[in-house]
This record gives sequence, structure tokens and C-alpha cells, in this order.
Amino acid sequence: MKGNQMLRIDKVYQTLCELWTNKSIKELHVIQGTTALEVANTLGISRANASLELNKLVRDGRAIKLTTYPVRFLPKETVEVLLDRELSGITELETIADLDAARQADEPIADSYLSNSKNPFDQIIGHQSSLKQVISQAKAAVYYPPSGLHMLLLGQTGTGKTFFAEKTYEYSRYEGLLKEDAPFKSFNCADYYNNPQLLMSQLFGYAKGAFTGADHDHEGLVEKADGGVLLLDEVHRLPPEGQEMLFYFIDNGTFNRLGENGVKRHSKVLIICATTENPDSALLKTFVRRIPMTIQIPSLSERPIEERVALTQFLFAQEAKRIKKTMRISIDVINALVHATTSGNVGQLKSLVQLVCAQAFLKSIHRFDEVDIDICNLPDDIREDWVSSRDNLARAMVISKYVDVVTVIHPEAVAVTPEASTDYNIYDALDKKLVVLENEGLSHSLIKKTMMRELQLYLKKYVKNYDSTSNLLNFVDKAIVDFVNQLKEIAEAEMRVKFDRRFTYFFAMHIDAYFSRGEKVNLLVAQEIENLKKEHPLEYQVAERFRVEISKVFHHELPDVEVAYLAMLLGNMDTESLDQKIGILVAAHGNSTATSMVNVVTDLLGVAQIDSLDMPLSMSPQQMFEEVVEKVKKLDLGKGVLLLVDMGSLSMIEPKLIKASGVEVKIISNVTTVMVLDAVRKTNYTDRTLVNVYDSVKRDFLASVRAQKTSKGKPKAILSICTTGSGTAKKIEVLLNDIIDRATDEDVRVLTVSALKIKEEIPKVLENYQVLASVGTKNPNLEAPFISLERLIEGSGGNMLHQILSEGEVTEVENQSQNFVIRDLCEDMLEAHLVYLNPKLILDFLLNWTDAVQQACQMNFQNTTLIKLIIHSAFAFERVIKENPLRYEDTPSAASLECLPLVASTLSTIENGLNLSLSEGEKMFISEILVEAISVS
Repeated sequence: MKGNQMLRIDKVYQTLCELWTNKSIKELHVIQGTTALEVANTLGISRANASLELNKLVRDGRAIKLTTYPVRFLPKETVEVLLDRELSGITELETIADLDAARQADEPIADSYLSNSKNPFDQIIGHQSSLKQVISQAKAAVYYPPSGLHMLLLGQTGTGKTFFAEKTYEYSRYEGLLKEDAPFKSFNCADYYNNPQLLMSQLFGYAKGAFTGADHDHEGLVEKADGGVLLLDEVHRLPPEGQEMLFYFIDNGTFNRLGENGVKRHSKVLIICATTENPDSALLKTFVRRIPMTIQIPSLSERPIEERVALTQFLFAQEAKRIKKTMRISIDVINALVHATTSGNVGQLKSLVQLVCAQAFLKSIHRFDEVDIDICNLPDDIREDWVSSRDNLARAMVISKYVDVVTVIHPEAVAVTPEASTDYNIYDALDKKLVVLENEGLSHSLIKKTMMRELQLYLKKYVKNYDSTSNLLNFVDKAIVDFVNQLKEIAEAEMRVKFDRRFTYFFAMHIDAYFSRGEKVNLLVAQEIENLKKEHPLEYQVAERFRVEISKVFHHELPDVEVAYLAMLLGNMDTESLDQKIGILVAAHGNSTATSMVNVVTDLLGVAQIDSLDMPLSMSPQQMFEEVVEKVKKLDLGKGVLLLVDMGSLSMIEPKLIKASGVEVKIISNVTTVMVLDAVRKTNYTDRTLVNVYDSVKRDFLASVRAQKTSKGKPKAILSICTTGSGTAKKIEVLLNDIIDRATDEDVRVLTVSALKIKEEIPKVLENYQVLASVGTKNPNLEAPFISLERLIEGSGGNMLHQILSEGEVTEVENQSQNFVIRDLCEDMLEAHLVYLNPKLILDFLLNWTDAVQQACQMNFQNTTLIKLIIHSAFAFERVIKENPLRYEDTPSAASLECLPLVASTLSTIENGLNLSLSEGEKMFISEILVEAISVS
């Protein structure tokens, strides 16, 4: 290229800037931007080429796209000068008016949340939206002459009542209503609710000799808070006499210490009370009347989605500052957290974010600059709920208005909050621990275990772990919930069963109701109680043990009738017996192949929950399937069935078999007698889940056939062999590194070797590395397994490599290992050719769609088929925007017409989410691809 020539993209950018030179802010709001056609006409190029370059400029961060119709573009640098503000992070808007709403995103991330204003209320997320009325009430209260109005904050646990009280105090100092050194005292009335005298002494103080142990005068919180603010949290726990003393103080400004007579003390305090209860039923009416300002703090679920997303980002930003690494957070994580956090509110959300960050940090501890946070880092129950939710796509569409597919937070851009700066920093501690352990020369696995133990100690001490019983705390006191969890452990040990979370719900609410109502009318006659003892002796014995524990903890003797009710409740609880075993079915072609293997195993290991199915070559596939279904049903004892088969084709029936039998099933192919022995041993002598056993048996089998070079001390490597250009080699390297990252924490390197220089380079590699496998276009004929490039792309090669690497714990299921190969292969093509659609977002939607299609067909398609479906469908949606859909002019086959409703129903979610409708012709083309895939499978 000659020096005076410009690239087309630079010409497009220069033209866009020139079109917006000397424009006013008013013109910016009226015109909204420049279309691709206007740029094309100015430069004399095609609209398609202009659109292609403009979209590249958007991805490069040099232009802003406005998703109007038609789509318009603005030069970012010119607009920044026009508005006199930075627009970092903003690449796409619906209208220019959104710039005001998106102002948070163009500033350092914490500044956008906390606002540049020094007004404490302006630093609260939602101060102009859901909390606007609440803040207005608080301002009115503190300004009310002469000394402000006392306040009662109402709201669920974790909504931020304490935080709001602190901000109210800070605002009063900011406005000069309180002195700069005015005190802020906080007291939780629940801490002493079992001891009213001690509670009162903490509030009002006590005189020397007021009670045993009172050997000196003690100043109470009312006295210490003089001239400032006193927060009384869980004020409904304040006994009636305490409420009376408090409203006397409110009326007169005077009080007495406990045990003090004839002395009137004075204090000027603004009182803020907080409660989760209905004040009309939990507090004296005379007390409530003296708190004129009642403020209802909205729950997290009542706040708009953009606030919940902003809160989540803010909490991640604080963790990024503490970690001191750049965070890359998947939109799926934010989606899952925002919708998982309901009853626990902001407090629960904070704990979840800390938990997720701690887990992700540990996995990324050897990476110096970044921490990746994805769905794998979520707590199991939240991840399972997210995976199984049908609303994910619709929720993702909503969330995507406020965050990118990946949210990147740089720690240097975060303004740390006072709380975060004083917290114990687990990340620094883990980093220091890592250095010490590495200096001691410990193995990688031992270091990992030690670090995980350190993390668990932190989580127990500093993080309020996600608790599935959090809903229960809205109805039952936490002390009772904790006590019932102890009863659950007792019952499980004595009855040799496992109870689910319903045990905690049922027993906590039953015991709480008993204490609330006192002894109830005896609805059981003595004879019925005796019958219960005979019919359910174990349950009654455990209920008697409960009576003893209740007496110890609550100093209350349960009557016989209550013991009987507890026994009845135990008898009606669903349990999972510890004696249940996983069933094993061995199925093999031939007249006696399966039976022979099972006979050998039972002779060696004795009785087991195992059966065989011999399948003569004359047996039809349908007959074989029906017999498998019947045997699986008989073998299932509640923990599922492991199916060991001789041919890979049988492994494809897993989804269909699960649906037909209603039993959880896992299938392993290439069965051998050794494999059956291993499976029976693991199910008989260890208490594992079906998935655990499946992973373990499969891993051990793969280990037995691996031909790895036993060269201890050498670094491990995978060879990438390529005969084509460096671009292909680079792509293979990216794919392999993705698989390595997901399969193992070990340091496994990817070494690229030219197929033309195998003879020269392989000996050097073998001398210095332990080669686990080779991948590429030519087999180097090593002892280690070779995976062809075709098998890697098709999917089976990726699965095989994943299993070779994961000698320890298997961290991903097979479909997931396929998904990231598909993603890598599709992403570049979509990035290069999609003009209007967000490539990453449409790829996420279509990956979910192909999963739904496979599930509906009860089949697993090859990666080549999935790639074809994704690429074709993405371009189909792009053609809708371009108003240039494909026309289907052939006569459709019966099979294509039969598949068409499936295509239409599964695509409807994406159509609704994108507000785009595919034509019947486009759907018919997709249906043909699907028919071809089904016939091949």
C-alpha cells in the first residue's frame, strides 16, 4: 500500500467525523446520527460495504450505533467533544436521550454508581427512581423543626434498612443539621430479647449495684448517642416496658439508668427504628404514635431491573478493587444472580457476589491480570435453577439492555467504599498463601487443596453463604431454624435417611407455631398415641429425642401429644435411604455376552443391584429399547441406573430412555468385565450419586487405555500439528487452550509443530515434554492418542481430549465441551459477516436453541450439524433486518413439513426476544437441515 492511500475503514471514519463537525447539541438530538446509506453516497461505495465498516468501527470503540430504523452511527470522539464528557464503554444506544440514562457507564464504574455529588443520598443506587420517595421522606424528617422527626423503617430482611439509616445520618451531617463529630450508635434489640433486663441496661445504662455484677456505673446507648443518631434495629424485639421507657424519653428527653432513683438524665437523640414486622401488631400503639415518620424500604424484587443490575455490578466492582485484577463477568452470571436474589434482598446479593468472586479468584489465581467469572462459579442450586429456567432467553434480552455480553471491570477505575477498604481481604491472603506454599515446594494438587480449605474458612467466617431457607426467616426466628437444622442431623443419623430442605420448613414452622400458641387442645386420644408408638416406633423414638433437645435448649417440656405430632410429621416426610443403591444394567449384543460378564462380577463381589440384557442380532431395535426400559424401571431404587453397553450407538438413546422410563440414566459404551467390576465396587462400597459413579468409572476406563509416557518431572504438552497456514494453527491452539482451561488446573502447554518438520521436531519435543495427545492434520504416530482435526471439529475429539486431561475431578459434561468448540468456530464467522446483529448475543441465543432442538428430538447432533444450523439461522435473522429473506421455491418433502412445527415453536422464543419474524421459507430451509441431521444420526 502506498503512503498516501487510506484503508476503506479509515475513509468511512473520516467521512463520519466530517459529517458531524460543527454540529450543535440540538442537531444531535434531532438528527440522531448518520445512516450507512448517507456515508455510502458521500464516498461512492455500496451501502453494504459502508455498513460493514461502520459496524467494525463500533466494535473498535470508535463509533456509536443507534438502533433506530434505519440504524444510525455517530463518531464517538466528535460526540465527546460536543457533549464535553467521556463516553467510554458506550457502543450502542436506542436514542441519544439514553445518554443521560447511561451516564453511569461513561465514568469510572464506581463513580457511576456512587455519583460525583457529595450528597450521601445521591450516592445511593436508585436515588432518582425506586428510592426517590423514601429519600424525600427522610429529608423531610431530619429537617423538621426543631430537631427532626423520629423514624420507623419498614422492610424485609436485607433490604438495606441499616444502610439507609447510616445514609440519613451522613446526610444530616452533610447539611449541617448534626455536628461533624455527632455520634451514630446502632443496637440490635434481638441480641438480648431473651433477657429484657440486660436489654434495658444496654439502652439506658445502669447504676452501680442495680443487679448482681453491676459493680460500677454504666453509660447506656441513649446517653452515648447524645447529639447524634440512635438506630434500634429489630425494634419489635423491644419488650413492652422498654417501649414505654423509650416513648417516655421521646416525650420528655429525660431518662433514668436502671436501678437509679431521683436522677433525671437528659439526652438529645434522633431515633431511627427498623423492623421487618407489621408495626400495628408487633409494637405498642402508644409507641408507634410517637414515631410520626414511617418509611417503607422497597424489597429488591420491587426495584426496577436496571437498579438490580447496577447493584450487582457495583458489588462486583468492590470485589474487583479488593482482588486488584480485571474482572470479566458473563451476562449469564448477572442474569442468574439478579433473578436468584429475592427474599434475601441486597444482603443476600452481596453474599452471593462475594462467594462467586472468591470461587472464581481461586480458579484464576495463577493468572496475573484477569479473573473470569462464568456460570461455573455460581452456587450449585442457583446454577441448577438458572439452567432449568425457561425464562433465561427473555431475561437475557432484558439484561442485555444494561450490560454487555461480558462486563469488564478494571480495579483502577473503582472508587473503593469505606466498608470495602476495612474488610479482611481474602484475596491478598490467598495470594500470600500461594507464594508460601510454592516456596515450600508443595505439589499442585496439595496447594489446591490447601487454598480451597483457606477459602472455605473465609466463607464460613466472613460471608453469609447463600441459604435456601432464607424465605423461612421471614416467618420463623433464626434461632429456631438453626435449632431445627440440628434436629435434622439427629434424625438423619438415627433413622439412616436423608431429608431434603422441606424438613427444615415443616419442623421450624411447627415448633415456632407451638411456642407462639402454647399447648393446643389434645386432638389425639391416648389409644391413638399408643397405636402410633407401635406402628412407627423409630419415628416416635426420634421424636422423644427431639423432646430432650427442646428441653435443653428452650427449657420447656413438650407434652406427649406434641411428641406424637412430631412423630407423625417424621413419618410423613419424604426420605432418601442411605441403603439405596445405584442400579447397573449391562447390555451387549450376542446370546450371552452381558450375562457372562454379570455372572463373573457377582461371583467375585457377591449380590449387587445389577442385571443383564443379552441382545441377539435378530432382536429389533424397538424390542431392545422396550426391554431396556423395563429393566431400568425394575433396577431403579431411587438413585438412578448406570447402563453399560457394548456399542456406541446404544449411548445415543439416553434422552429417549430417560423420558420413557422416568428414571435418571447415564450410559457408558465399550463395556468390559473390568468396567463392570469397577462400577459394582463403586456403587456397593461408596455412597455416591449416579453422576459421580458415571464420571469415576468413565475416567478410570480412559486412564487404563491411555498410553502416556511415564516421564515424571517433565512438563505436560499437547501437540498441535498443522500443514496449512499459521491462521489455522492459531485457531487450533485457541480451541485446545479452551479445552485445557475447562478440563484441568494443571499447566498443560500447546506446542505447534509443522507437519512438514515432524521428523526433525518430534524427537526434541519428546525429550523435553510428556506428550498427552496430538491433534491436527497429520498423525505423528506417537504412543499418545492422536485426534484428527475432523474429530475435533465434529465434537468427539474434544470430548476425548477433555477426558484425557481430566484425570482428577470431571468438571464439565460432554455437551458443554462441545459448546465451546462450536462457539469458537462460529464466533469469528459471525463477527466478520453480521452487520446489524450483535454476534455474541445471537450466538448465545442460537446455542440455547440448538440445545432445545436436540432435547425435543431426543438426539445429540454432530458439531458439524450444529454449526450449520447456527450459521444459517444467524444469517436468516440478519436477512430479516435487511428485508431480503430467502424464498423457498422447491416442493417440500414430507419429512421437512413434519419438522416445520418443531422449528417454528423452538425459534419463537428468539423471534419474540429479537422482535424479528422469520419467513416460512427461511424456516423451511432450517427444517431441511434438521431432517438431514436426523437421518444421519
